[in-house]
This record gives sequence, C-alpha cells and structure tokens, in this order.
Amino acid sequence: MQQHVVALKDLQVKNGAILNTNIDSNAPTTRTVNGQVDPVLTVRTNETQMLRLANIGADIWYRLQLSGAQFRVIAQDANPVAQVWIADELVLPPGKRYDVLVRWPNAGTHTLKTLPYSTGPDGDNYPERRLMTIKVEGDPAPDIAWPTSLAPPSPLATDQVDRTRQFVFSENTKTNQFYINGKQFKATRVNVVAKLGTTEEWIIKNVSREEHPFHIHVNDFLVMAINGQPVESYSEQDTVPLPVGGEVRIRMHFKRFLGAYVFHCHILAHEDNGMMGIIDITKNGKLSKATQQALDKMNSQMAGQHEGHQ
Repeated sequence: MQQHVVALKDLQVKNGAILNTNIDSNAPTTRTVNGQVDPVLTVRTNETQMLRLANIGADIWYRLQLSGAQFRVIAQDANPVAQVWIADELVLPPGKRYDVLVRWPNAGTHTLKTLPYSTGPDGDNYPERRLMTIKVEGDPAPDIAWPTSLAPPSPLATDQVDRTRQFVFSENTKTNQFYINGKQFKATRVNVVAKLGTTEEWIIKNVSREEHPFHIHVNDFLVMAINGQPVESYSEQDTVPLPVGGEVRIRMHFKRFLGAYVFHCHILAHEDNGMMGIIDITKNGKLSKATQQALDKMNSQMAGQHEGHQ
C-alpha cells in the first residue's frame, strides 16, 4: 500500500517576505501541502492509497474534500479506529490528524480541496482553495478488501467515572485575551490535580462566538457527547472542536504518566494569549512535591527578574 504524508500548513506574504508577527488569520493566506503550493501526486488507477492528513499550521482550519473518492478513516490523532468510517468531508482544526484510505477507480485528474469554512461570528471565514492535484493513470490495480476495524473499542466508553469537572472557554475580543474558567494561563499555577488510575469526565463549554479546538497532551480522551447529544466515538483522540456557544463532554483515564502537562486551545494565538492550563497527575490526587518545588523555583526566579527590572 502506498503511503503519503499530507502536511497542511499556511503562510502569508507581504512585500516578498513571509510574515511571522502580527498575523491576521482571517487575511488572504497561501495554503501548502508538504511545503509546496498545489503539488501533484501521481497514483495508479484503483490502487489503494493511505493518506496521513495533518494540520500542522498555527491558526487556520481546513475542511477537506477529495474529488472522485471518499475518505475511509482508519485512525484519528494516531489512534486506530474500532470501526472504519466513511466521510465525504473532514474538518481539521490546528493540530488535528487523520489517517485515511482512498482509491480512484477511473483514470483522470482529481483534486484535494479545502472548502469554505467559518469558525463563527468572532472567528475567521476561509474561502475554497485547491491544495493538491492527483493524477490517476495506468492499468487498474486489482481490487483488495479494506479493513472494517483496526482496534478494539475504547474501554473508556464503559469506565466508571470517578470525577466530573467543568471548564469554560471564553475570550475578550477587544483586548485579544483568552481564558479557561475566567483565568489566563500562568506558568506557576496548576489548574487541575488528578489521581493516577482514575477516570474523569470533563464538560468543556465554549461561551465565545468562535470555535476553539480543545487539545490535551499525554492522555487521549473519548468524546461522549456534543451539545448534550451522545456521540458514538470509534477511537480516542487528543483534539476536538468546541462548537460556538456549545459544549463537549469527554472522558479520559490517567493510566501511567505521573507529572504535569498542559491542555489548551490549539489555535496558538489563543493559547499564547491565555487559553491554556496545567494538569498534574499524582499518586494521591494532591499536588506533588516535585511540582510544588518547580513552581516555587519558578516564582522565585520571576520575582528576581522583576526586582532586577526595577
């Protein structure tokens, strides 16, 4: 089986140079695949291709569509699926990944496009763009059977929930500040302390007027419901869009890792301006001594820098 990485990234050019500061993600933008503008992929007629789709950009979303073929999703955010599912379109916010199987039964020229997409009244509006051209040629390859499952269902679906937490994602569009539970990110503050071996459900509400892709490190989650409606999830994942004015309920189990890591909005301009938090996993569910010592050291260093500036 042919495998192809399709790394999606964007850039903006002004006066012959790529912008790297004060970028307006709603401004005209050049979309690239593997660093190229509209590259050409040549494949054999009817031959199964595996595309490894990844949005590696900082801020911009993609709504992908193939001409002449559908996406058969076999993995999401590096998690093999319990049930292969078919999609005509796939939405990839920053940080999102899908592995898909595709094939074109007839020779010809096809395209991978991103369709028009809006992230909400206070978000961005993206136009349609061609991302890649696919040339299908040669004698047809023989049909092969495609898998229907690549992994057992996640045990999270039936796990006993030990604790439920709520998080509210909000923003101030006038000051370009972003919040989780009314607070901006602070490197010396742990937002959540969870106990190793437990399962938690998080209800994540988005009270802003634009979508935010929620992302967490280390421990992936299972989406249980969106806007109160149960969801049949075929795999765990680490990134999920939060609908405008809506909520997502996720479930995760803290399995092996001890220590601190982050969760955040994967639009990096939002993360950098406050929409990020720290979770610490400990054996007893209380802030670990190592983390407290690290926080105390960081606070001391920051106090020293402040005094030095004065």
